[in-house]
Amino acid sequence: MLKLEIYIKAAVPALLFLVSCSREHTDVFVPVPLAETAVSDTSSVWHKALSCAGKPSGEGGIAVFGGFAETAVLTERLLSADMFDNIDGKPGQDGLADFAGETVMPVFDMVNAPYSGYFDRMNEDYIREVAVKGFLASVSDRCSSSVFDRSLSAPKPSAKLVLLSSSILAGYGSRDIGYLVEASGIGTGVLTTVHSSVSSIFSKASQSSNIGVWASQDIVSSGVYGSVFNSIRAEYADRKSPEYRDWAETSEIVCLSTEASGTPEERVRAFLGSYIDAEYDTPLSGVIADDLELASSVDSLNAAVDSIMASGAAADLRYKAVMAPGFRFVSPAECIVADSYRWMRKNDRFTHLIAAPMVKGYMTVTSPDVQTRSLDSDGMLPDEIKYGRAQDSGIETFCFTPVGPGCLGDRALERLEALAPETYKGLVYVY
Repeated sequence: MLKLEIYIKAAVPALLFLVSCSREHTDVFVPVPLAETAVSDTSSVWHKALSCAGKPSGEGGIAVFGGFAETAVLTERLLSADMFDNIDGKPGQDGLADFAGETVMPVFDMVNAPYSGYFDRMNEDYIREVAVKGFLASVSDRCSSSVFDRSLSAPKPSAKLVLLSSSILAGYGSRDIGYLVEASGIGTGVLTTVHSSVSSIFSKASQSSNIGVWASQDIVSSGVYGSVFNSIRAEYADRKSPEYRDWAETSEIVCLSTEASGTPEERVRAFLGSYIDAEYDTPLSGVIADDLELASSVDSLNAAVDSIMASGAAADLRYKAVMAPGFRFVSPAECIVADSYRWMRKNDRFTHLIAAPMVKGYMTVTSPDVQTRSLDSDGMLPDEIKYGRAQDSGIETFCFTPVGPGCLGDRALERLEALAPETYKGLVYVY
């Protein structure tokens, strides 16, 4: 057994529920060592994984990597999506699954998530390494058949499109994955819920408007939306007119962790009230509901928006004043599913098979290199070790295996059935 190296830094101070999401990142980007190894070290197992990527035409699957719940929900949406006409690709239902004939591959990160714990150790670089490993494992055509399989003997589809389902993972790991794709010249697509949702609102925004994010305090405090917003804002400003550029340079993304209960109307008023109380008066073009419960309620939230806009009550005037024309709440899962369809169609990566989409599940498991006494009663890494691991340590603390009988455990299976019933059926019935 190998001794596990622990990476410890001073804890960061507590952060307020409202964070300036538009803060600039002034650092010069340097890929994590694992990304450079995968590109340049031809003897590395990660380089071999990267060499599997970029299969022609429609070969391969759609991988979804991230925390358990987010990955389950996004997988379920891919399996059930009917947002486009499959003949001409225009928005609108046609009664056929948008991803008919495709293999959707959820990769449940049971070992490393939730990712917010790395902030307490100021160990964000390990999040980046996890993202890189998740991408490389997704594009590889092999994985471990079990926790004890070091030879990667189990075949699997190589991903032609990789979706990062967790906001923190996406915010910290997307640049490293982008480096892998660009440096290796592979044709694999990469999309994240953060990028897709920000782009969705930004592309439809009116001048003199901001973008809102309604999320947990962990996501708000992470600053991931600010860094992504800045990069997308720059891209749109470069492509648009001078007037649009002036607006883009002054727009902001405002992240709030507002606790709200009651009717949809009461919840909408609570969020907009928090925005106003934070001394913002620029109208919002839309709000990203980056929370599983909120995201599942966007239809009722938008119905509440319509009700408030139609209201003649004087008390609602303050809320109307901060909603730009076309204001809507959006679900990150809906946004990335739409982008996935567009990417597949644009790049001609559909299988064109007449069949229902199928699911093949994978997961991270704790490596046998980790001493047994380092694990908790569930066989997982305790937080002290989990969040203190050093990147580029040379020690593999987790590996990727198929989801098989007994792998997820009763509690995880119950949650999967509740969150994603079709995904649950697809995984459990193939055991």
